[in-house]
Amino acid sequence: MTDDVLIVDALSAGTGQRRSSRDSIGCGPRSVAGVLETLGVNCRITRVEALIQTPGKIRRFDHLAVSAMSMDKPIVKQIISLWRKNKSKGKVLLGGPIASDPIPVLKEIKPNVLVIGEGEETLHDLISQGYLNGKVDLSAIAGIGYKDKSGPHITLARSLIPQKDLWNRFNPSATRIVDYPAYQASRVYIETVRGCSNFRRTTLRLPDGRECSDCGGCDSPDPAIRMDCPEEIPPGCGFCSVPSVWGVPRSRPAGSIVREIEELLNLGVHRIVLEAPDFLDYMREGLPLSIPCEPEANIPEIVHLLKRITDLPQVASGEVYLAIENMKACLFSEDVARALSEILPSTSPNIGLETGSESHSHQIGKCGSPQDVVRSIQLAREFGMTPYVYFIYGLPGETAESVEESIRIMRNVADAGAERIILYGFRPLPNSAFTAFPAPSSGNPFAERLREEANRINSERKQNYVGLVIRGIAAEPSWERHGYTMVYPLSEGPLMTVEGGYSAGTLLDVQVTDILSPGLLLGQSVSSQE
Repeated sequence: MTDDVLIVDALSAGTGQRRSSRDSIGCGPRSVAGVLETLGVNCRITRVEALIQTPGKIRRFDHLAVSAMSMDKPIVKQIISLWRKNKSKGKVLLGGPIASDPIPVLKEIKPNVLVIGEGEETLHDLISQGYLNGKVDLSAIAGIGYKDKSGPHITLARSLIPQKDLWNRFNPSATRIVDYPAYQASRVYIETVRGCSNFRRTTLRLPDGRECSDCGGCDSPDPAIRMDCPEEIPPGCGFCSVPSVWGVPRSRPAGSIVREIEELLNLGVHRIVLEAPDFLDYMREGLPLSIPCEPEANIPEIVHLLKRITDLPQVASGEVYLAIENMKACLFSEDVARALSEILPSTSPNIGLETGSESHSHQIGKCGSPQDVVRSIQLAREFGMTPYVYFIYGLPGETAESVEESIRIMRNVADAGAERIILYGFRPLPNSAFTAFPAPSSGNPFAERLREEANRINSERKQNYVGLVIRGIAAEPSWERHGYTMVYPLSEGPLMTVEGGYSAGTLLDVQVTDILSPGLLLGQSVSSQE
């Protein structure tokens, strides 16, 4: 007996091996599975690494669906080639952020169908019209790309699914979480908001000569004017493609979120992350919402959602940790901090700073200011939370002066109580304003300067953990230390490694004994619970 579709999670795999975020399970592949399940199509999910190690499993399936990012082109090309060597027939569907630049993908990777943009309705149309089992007029399906003898074709763009329809018709599969190795110890992401409220634009001159004319449209009270740029510069922070791909925020009803979480917890998940480009956009009024800092966060709706989740038995007992990622500093008020701390006293709000330079922040299209972030960190600490702060090196417009300002602000947020500094490298994304800018070269002196300071701050923070006992959950064997197991904290905190072999999902109390690197601690188990 064969299953119908093998869904390959290639997200962030790059050339074939995730080195970071190994404990993260995104919602994209499970969303694909959710559509297939509603149509009665059998499916399974596999990590791309597992498929490379055991390619024979391809023969069990009739069709392939791959979810990937732009950076994952090398491994996606390899997987599709592997599939076609083992299967003379069977459709290959490709989707996710990788589809944002469709023509090169169709030419280089050659999927049968490339699902472009928001994929649920497009996938539903393809499958319900019998694409997997027969011929379908692809030119009549909106939101896809395909290649035939005459070359690549892109069909009519599909409109975004209205908020009232999106969550009533489409929800991620919870049951397919069991396909992921060590899912019990992983951070499982739950989509709460799709889209972003920041429709401001970069003022930097783009490589093709386009430049903001300072027309004032980004700050217009009229949503239609805010979304229409005379220079056709994509909206939002220059490095981000969310507003141009996913549009304004569409919040998911609390009942839908809670049902998915409850199903996941019953399957043994221990770490839940509420995901959104900005969680504080949740249920804000005034759709279409395209002003990032007004109105204020909808605290009653946020409280309602969080209380329903924390009332679930596994969460209430302390066996499950609930985290929230991504909050705009300009919406992180004292009332927000108080509400979050009362429901989730140990949460770690993640706040993006990107650059510590006031002028550079404005140039790239950020809302708020670096000082808003410092204020948010102070508030979070005042209410007992342990905030994380994000920086990006290599951004267009970066200068020696802006880097020094970033280092100064990095120290300020550390002094204000930031638990961790997270540093990312800029990557040009299709459909973002910065898509034509180059990524920073290796050995970039600005990157080294920022990395050195971030490592210094994070190492100092790690010293505070030595001697503490941290509740954690076993994930996988250590790559570098034979006979050791990687352990993730049940709450927010550092990655740990302990001697001994523990099965995924084992709860451990780990006493920290040493600092191995800015991102890894050594510990010993003082108790365990299968």
